[in-house]
Amino acid sequence: MAKIFVKEKDKERVENYLKSVDLDYSLEKDFIENQNMEGFVYVPSINLYVAKEKKLHNKNWFEAHKKLQKEGEKMLTLYEFVEFLKYAKSNNKEIYDEITEVRSPLRAEWLDADFKVKNGVLHINYNHVLDSNGNLIPNDSEALDKETLMKDKNPGISLEDYLESNHTGQGLPNKSVKSGDLYYWFPRSDNNSVARFNALDYGANLSCNWYSSNRFGNLGVRAVRRE
Repeated sequence: MAKIFVKEKDKERVENYLKSVDLDYSLEKDFIENQNMEGFVYVPSINLYVAKEKKLHNKNWFEAHKKLQKEGEKMLTLYEFVEFLKYAKSNNKEIYDEITEVRSPLRAEWLDADFKVKNGVLHINYNHVLDSNGNLIPNDSEALDKETLMKDKNPGISLEDYLESNHTGQGLPNKSVKSGDLYYWFPRSDNNSVARFNALDYGANLSCNWYSSNRFGNLGVRAVRRE
């Protein structure tokens, strides 16, 4: 299905035209329409604007997704998060340190990845959207890359090596990632695990085993807008 991003004022005109052609499509709101981009940084490698700061604290994973969608925004996927951290490390060290630095207080953020078993195979679901009934559904669902690191490392793996070299196309550490100080919790097969990143006084964590229903005051989400 083709996704076509349109401004609200153009929606009726575009839709009328598309009805005249044989095309399986969905109209998506142009995320950047009428939005002030102050407070966002542009990440060229993923063609996205990413918020400098988190918001929607004390929301569970589903609530954060739905609130973002209603505001014309989205949540970072794991791969987008990797690219964002790489960019921030080189271009905005203050943001990078705020996310990754080992210190108090706890800083935590949801990521757009949940893990489900389908036909006996663990899948990663991401790029979630709201359907016409308000249900959260993934636009992308793939079998987990066979090179994904599937054991806990506490600690740890090298954050730098994970970001720069040894991650899969789905944004997870691969089996060749070097050892280091980043705590890593691999994706579970319990059909109730999602991803988040956090840092606090004892270390930084990439957790792919968190319950989607979790919530607390220091856990938020980083809004994303399209180019």
